[in-house]
Order: sequence, then structure tokens, then C-alpha cells
Amino acid sequence: MPQWITKPANQAVVAGDPLKVEYEIGANATAAKMLPGRVVIHDDVDGTVKEAGAKAHGVVGFLDVAPDKLEADHYAVGEQAMVVKGRCIAKLTLLAAENVARGDRLVTAADGKLAKLAVGAMGGQGSVVGTAEESSNVTVDAEILVDWNPAHEPAAAA
Repeated sequence: MPQWITKPANQAVVAGDPLKVEYEIGANATAAKMLPGRVVIHDDVDGTVKEAGAKAHGVVGFLDVAPDKLEADHYAVGEQAMVVKGRCIAKLTLLAAENVARGDRLVTAADGKLAKLAVGAMGGQGSVVGTAEESSNVTVDAEILVDWNPAHEPAAAA
């Protein structure tokens, strides 16, 4: 029996039994970026999602792998997709060239990827979505284990 979590093939949820809700891929989503393990936000119509941008607020969750798809298959606009909303250990995409250590807090980066929380003004860094469960410092996008536990960041003072 392994002493640590093994990254599974073809699934984003690694451990836990999180809340999952079916959404539709919205009209404003970029299909090529709608991949399992990518973070999504609400699109313009209720019940629809699109890829999160950098420092996003109002994160909905991350895309799960459909039973009839592979992890590398993207979702098309208008297609139904399961979105993981609840706490779990997940295999998510870290932006290339991010230097993270175990325990670092993570926020969204472009295209639904993750980045290390930077020091900055409250409300300007995006919502913390989880913590890194492993270290990474590579020049390409990396799949890392994340303790997915989205938090609500307070707004900046006006």
C-alpha cells in the first residue's frame, strides 16, 4: 500500500467525496480550455460555466472527467459537464513556471489554471481555492495535488 496519494489516470478527484453539480458549458467558454481539472466560474446564463481567469472571484468549482471521455478531452460549448464544488484532494493544472511548495495557498490563473497566491492588497488577489499538497517548479504546466477548499476572500475597502 502506498504511503502517499497516487495520482490516478483519467480522473480529477483523487480523494474524498465532494459535492458535484452538473452545469452546461456556456456560450462564452473557450472549448479548448474546458478540460477536466480546470477551474470554472459562472457564465452569463444561470447554470452555465466558463473557464476562470487570473485572480477570479466567485469560483464555481473545477471540471470533472465525464465517464465517456478521457482527461485530455475538452468539453464543447453547450455540453453538460460535472463540476466539483466540494472539498477534496484533486489533481489540477498549475500554471507553467509557478514555484509552489506544500501548503502554499493557490488562486486562479488564466485559462482555469492555478497559481500561487501573491502578496498584495486584500481583494485584489482572487479567491483562495486551495493549498498545494506537493511542490512544483517546472517550466511547463503541471498537474499537482491540491487540497481543494475554496474560500471567500473579503472585498477590498472602497
